[in-house]
Amino acid sequence: FAGSRLGKALDDIDRLKANQTQQSALENNKDGESSTWKNPNTGNSGRVTPTQTTRKEGSGEFCRRYEHQIIVDGQKEIVKGTACRKPDGTWRVIN
Repeated sequence: FAGSRLGKALDDIDRLKANQTQQSALENNKDGESSTWKNPNTGNSGRVTPTQTTRKEGSGEFCRRYEHQIIVDGQKEIVKGTACRKPDGTWRVIN
């Protein structure tokens, strides 16, 4: 989301909340289940929804497609991507 048009308008706290919510949603949510974040200081918010879970052939690594909706000053943008779970339990965005 950081490279998206609205993502560039997020401050450090927005980015922290967005990243924490994305990591948690990818780790804990079922496909189609959303988690939200909001920064009361800026009013910016977002919603992360994993949409599909797969397993990479060869490595056996779990990957998830997701949508991250960002709202900045009433403008909405949806960023779609794929993240794969690293051995340490964190998720890295691959596209």
